[in-house]
Amino acid sequence: MFKRKMIENEKDFSCSQGHKLPVVTIALDPNLSMNQRLLCTECLENTDLDAKVVGLKKLISIIEEGQIKKMEKVEYLITSQIKLIEQLYSLVDQMKSLVIQQFDQSITILKDWIQNLQQKGLQQYRYSFQEELQIMLQQQNKADDKLQLLIHDIEKINHCWTSKLHPKLKQFNTLKEYTKCEELLSDLKLSSQKFALRQNQNQLINLSNKKEQCNIIVFDASGSIMVSSEKYDIKVWSFLNGTIKLVKTLQGHTDWVQCLVYSKKQNSFISCSLDNTIRCWQQLNQNEWISSQSYQKHTDYVACIILNQNEDLLFSGSDDKSIKVWKLDFIQNQLTFLYTLDKHNNYVVSLSLNQSENQLVQCEEDSNQIIIWERRENDQFKFKHFVKQSIQEKGYKVKFIKDDQFIWITGGKKIDKLYFFECQQGIFQENNDKTIQLIKNDQIVDEYRFPIIYNKERSFILVKHKTYIYIIREINDGKYKISDQLNCETIYTYGTITNNGQYLVYWDEKKQGYSTYEFLNQ
Repeated sequence: MFKRKMIENEKDFSCSQGHKLPVVTIALDPNLSMNQRLLCTECLENTDLDAKVVGLKKLISIIEEGQIKKMEKVEYLITSQIKLIEQLYSLVDQMKSLVIQQFDQSITILKDWIQNLQQKGLQQYRYSFQEELQIMLQQQNKADDKLQLLIHDIEKINHCWTSKLHPKLKQFNTLKEYTKCEELLSDLKLSSQKFALRQNQNQLINLSNKKEQCNIIVFDASGSIMVSSEKYDIKVWSFLNGTIKLVKTLQGHTDWVQCLVYSKKQNSFISCSLDNTIRCWQQLNQNEWISSQSYQKHTDYVACIILNQNEDLLFSGSDDKSIKVWKLDFIQNQLTFLYTLDKHNNYVVSLSLNQSENQLVQCEEDSNQIIIWERRENDQFKFKHFVKQSIQEKGYKVKFIKDDQFIWITGGKKIDKLYFFECQQGIFQENNDKTIQLIKNDQIVDEYRFPIIYNKERSFILVKHKTYIYIIREINDGKYKISDQLNCETIYTYGTITNNGQYLVYWDEKKQGYSTYEFLNQ
């Protein structure tokens, strides 16, 4: 493989004495310089040497033999490694071909996808004049039904092609372009959903002839019963396919109802009010409800209430700057006061438990007033820490969306943003990379009585901020993005979604009535 060659030419060797004779012998004395070791015939006759001498030819032969043996080992090592590298080269070349093949297939999928959508679009250019005229004359909803079916077909097409494309792209998830591809696929999925939502924005159901404000709306687990407030009263509605019908008006509070929470296990709900009290309500039959006694431990308005998952604990936040913890018995339709959480400088306006229910977060009607409470001995919650924030701004709403992550929204005039806080080494800290800019409006403040809603099954967050309602979704790398927004043109908007995430219902001051929207094909 390799040809061995001595760098020097033995004919160029000369002795240190300057004799003009060829070198024939080498003195093997390490103390001599290189030239002194080279001896010609005259040097041998006139020099008395104690060192051992070897003929030049013989020494060259010995060195060459050593070189041959060394090079045999080197050649074997290099040859064997080259063979392995050649195999690696062949595999990489095959991988290159496979990668090119994958990208070629991806491009083919994209081209076929475009063609599939174009064909679907071309099919819509044909219509029947007589059929459309009949629909117009009879004021039927078939046109809307057809449009919804078309949207559904387009989503099926997109889902089919996405399922083919995504596995091929996922092989290259280390490339920076992959993240952008994921975002585009997410946008593609959401675009038809946005369109479907907008197509339903004309489905306004104005059922309230009175000019009375509704502060809160909740649904039972099945989504068939809707409960809302109207000043001092509580309205019970039947809810079917986006249509609501008044069933019963419940009375008991002596001031405006501020918050409602409906059981997911029982036909029961709880209300709180500006009269400083809390009441439990239990359904006896389809149209009859009974109220518990009036429970009063707060000394000021009760602004917010939440339940734990077992529905045996109730947490209430108040303008008296405290949180009260209650034992709840829906069967007996009663509350028992347990203890107070008191570390507050201002009104408690929002509460949220994480999924493990070992952390409780609250925010107050003041700047930098987010507090974390932790469940400790005897299952009681104790103060853990104030959450440090990067801004000085009020915020009225807070919500856990993961066990170690909650979101908080500004409520003042200066800043319009949604902030994410994550637990790091036991302390919740702001993650600036995930902050979402909301539509700026420095003329008004926000209202707290439209809580943040996180629908885990449909993977979206519903946020009302000032005049807008936002739908926010997780895209990738734990980041979130606004996927749609609805301008209600007033801050006085109060509502919720059904538990299955199918319908959004809200009351707003501008329309003086209830609006219902359906989220299609999510």
